Amino acid sequence: MSALRALLIAGTQSGCGKTSVALGLMAALRKRGLTVQGFKCGPDFIDPGLHGLATGRASHNLDAWMLPAQALQDLFHRACAGADVAVVEGAMGLFDGHGASSRGSSAEIAALLGLPVVLVVDARAMGRSIAALVHGFATFDPNLPIAGVLANQVASRRHQAIVTESLAALPSGPPLLGCLTRSPEVTLPSRHLGLITAEDLPQAEAHLARLAAWVEASG
Repeated sequence: MSALRALLIAGTQSGCGKTSVALGLMAALRKRGLTVQGFKCGPDFIDPGLHGLATGRASHNLDAWMLPAQALQDLFHRACAGADVAVVEGAMGLFDGHGASSRGSSAEIAALLGLPVVLVVDARAMGRSIAALVHGFATFDPNLPIAGVLANQVASRRHQAIVTESLAALPSGPPLLGCLTRSPEVTLPSRHLGLITAEDLPQAEAHLARLAAWVEASG
């Protein structure tokens, strides 16, 4: 097996589309013949089930609040045995942890595991302001570099051009990796407790295929 490649898909906040991005990326990588290992930050049980559908491997929770750092690192490396790439899905916003701290946050897990962070930003109803938002996230913790940005919910080619130009103007900001178009066809069904479980996802294979194509078209 080649050296493991890994990254963490984080969001600016809950509901920005990081689960759809993570699932689409997992499915796209698997479609290309790679063995993909999924992870979820925090104690969530719904997203790991969806990861399992996309990767064909059991996903694991990474909880820096309940697990000591060494135990979390050991769990990560054990679960990655036999995998070519690991995709870790964050929880809530990148820096959201216990109370007003980053304890247990996706940022803490990325730092503990040395993972590059890809930040998913909901670009709805936003033009140049996306640059201010990304600049804030990129400079908030100098010890946690953000490897790249994915702009989600991009409405049109004109909107994409504004987002691209605005982020390119940042003097030292993270690169824009892609723009994800606004597409109801890839929206994951939800219920009052959140997303539906993997067992209840209708036409799961077709939905994952749509997510993979959506992510692949973003570049």
